[in-house]
Amino acid sequence: MAASKTLQDSINWVRPFLNWASLTIGVNNEPAMTSANQTLQTLVGPPFVWPWNRSYADFYTNVGQQDYNAAISDFGFLESASIELCGVITSVTWNGTNAVYSAINGFTSLPDQGINQTVSVTGCETSGLNGTFTITDCNATSFTVACTLSTGTEIEVGAVAVAGKATQLTLQWGSLSEERVTDRPTFIATQESDESGTTFTFRLMPVPDLPYRTNLVYQQAPTKFASLTQTWGIPDQLQYIYNYFFAFFMFDYFEDPRAPRYRQLAVAALLARQSGLSTTSRNLFLGNFLNLMKEETASQAEVNQGDQGRGL
Repeated sequence: MAASKTLQDSINWVRPFLNWASLTIGVNNEPAMTSANQTLQTLVGPPFVWPWNRSYADFYTNVGQQDYNAAISDFGFLESASIELCGVITSVTWNGTNAVYSAINGFTSLPDQGINQTVSVTGCETSGLNGTFTITDCNATSFTVACTLSTGTEIEVGAVAVAGKATQLTLQWGSLSEERVTDRPTFIATQESDESGTTFTFRLMPVPDLPYRTNLVYQQAPTKFASLTQTWGIPDQLQYIYNYFFAFFMFDYFEDPRAPRYRQLAVAALLARQSGLSTTSRNLFLGNFLNLMKEETASQAEVNQGDQGRGL
């Protein structure tokens, strides 16, 4: 999906509606620049999720640790998350028959103490040690699989093994309280963030009882406009949505009576493309815009009444 349209393209579209008024007359191309950023933040902020704006990250849990810090430069908000049993591999030894992976893991919690369970291994230096295998032996610090590679040993950095089914976590939009009970986590929250918006603390509840890989699916934060030639970063097929919002902000700035109409067009277009929204999320967003619409309508009515009173 191409995203080739620039902010200047939107400005060129709106200006004729406003008698060719300058939308960048202020310092640093204002008010167009901030209006465009507000449009971006509305379209890609919660509760709206877009396939083209989706990204992924993960972190690994430690037994008894509830909070986890992660640096994610483009993190906007958490869309979904899951956990699965894992082990961070530190070394592997093989002898032509078996390969023994050293990794603190929770695979013995699987049926039959992990024996005959499928394990997926990635990140080993020797490619033949990566892949999907059947566990033949297992304990809390290592697991064994069949291997036909000739005898060898290697230290691993960044190798991971995953086994068992992934379990979806329930998102907590607010914070989670501190917990001391250890068990398989069922809730996750974005607990804290620094002012840069790139370093986050995720909290799990209950506290992890075993090593897990926590898989994050998130919506990316928008890239702030820095120039008029910068593209919107939104697929061109959705141009009508951001143009409606941008036009509304411009009409509103110039106190043009068409502003409420373009707000309605923008909201209707956005919600039409977000058919998967929950009723609650949809109503909250729509309610906020309707309240603003009522304020604008009341304000415009007062102006009209004043004009009529003065015989204008």
